[in-house]
Amino acid sequence: MSVAVVGLLVLLPIALAVVVAVVVIALAHRPTRRERDATPSSALVAARRHARGINALAWVGLVAALVVIQALTPSLTSGLGTGVLIGLTPTLAGATFLAVQSLGELTWPRPSGSVRRAPLTPRTVRMIAPVGLRRLTWAWAGGLALVLVACGLAPGNGRNIERVWDASSSSAAGPFPGWFFGAPLLAATAVVVVATEIVLRLVARRPVVVDTAPADDLALRTLSSLRVLRGTGLVLAWTLAGVLIVAGSALRNVGTIEVDGLARSSVGLVAGGTSLLLLGFAVAVAGPVTILLTAVAAPARGAMAAARVVRTASGPVG
Repeated sequence: MSVAVVGLLVLLPIALAVVVAVVVIALAHRPTRRERDATPSSALVAARRHARGINALAWVGLVAALVVIQALTPSLTSGLGTGVLIGLTPTLAGATFLAVQSLGELTWPRPSGSVRRAPLTPRTVRMIAPVGLRRLTWAWAGGLALVLVACGLAPGNGRNIERVWDASSSSAAGPFPGWFFGAPLLAATAVVVVATEIVLRLVARRPVVVDTAPADDLALRTLSSLRVLRGTGLVLAWTLAGVLIVAGSALRNVGTIEVDGLARSSVGLVAGGTSLLLLGFAVAVAGPVTILLTAVAAPARGAMAAARVVRTASGPVG
């Protein structure tokens, strides 16, 4: 299986997931009748508009990065460099997504007026970020790191995997995510995870929305952190899927060899490679689906959690 075919197989679920994400998220966040009948402050309306615009721009940036990188890859690199850039495509797109999200937080509307009020409740990432989705994001990153380290320790030259059959015969197959491909991916994964935590802290520390109930302000922060974690989780899942698919294909190929016109194969290697291929395709589908399902109910839970925090903070001191 060539690098181009593998890249296409990885990008197809990406494109499908982005389309499904737009539809599902739009349906999940339609305002309820109670929300339509409410009369929020002008500052809250402006803040929601700002958050929606930045989130939409971030997704446009992610998709645009995917398209541009794939279009420019043949002219930017050749040979093994092409494989490295294809592997980095999801994380580079994720970095673009996070850059736009951070820009939105840094340009968040500042409080105006001569009298300003702010709640005394401390705002932390743990308070505003959906716990399940944040853990899932770390799980994708951890799984990706474990797979890359395991592939790096496999026998080979860092670009392929080798199998010694006997003293006179051996086989090798690639591309394989050894250290040559895995080291840049590990670095890119670390950058994406650290950048995600930085953006979440920007969300927690941004100025409060004036003339707005503390619960609404916290709910808006929860929704912003949810949007950040969606994009990060998706690109990490896609990267893991691509690594599993490439590794599984190479493992299947190295498990067979022809010696003196006779085919020899290792049942364990072929079965292991097939399992990795199936797992890779499952992650490519299950990752986005799981994140979307988590996202549907998270805003409501975030609003309830925010209300509980506000009630606790404003309760009697005694």
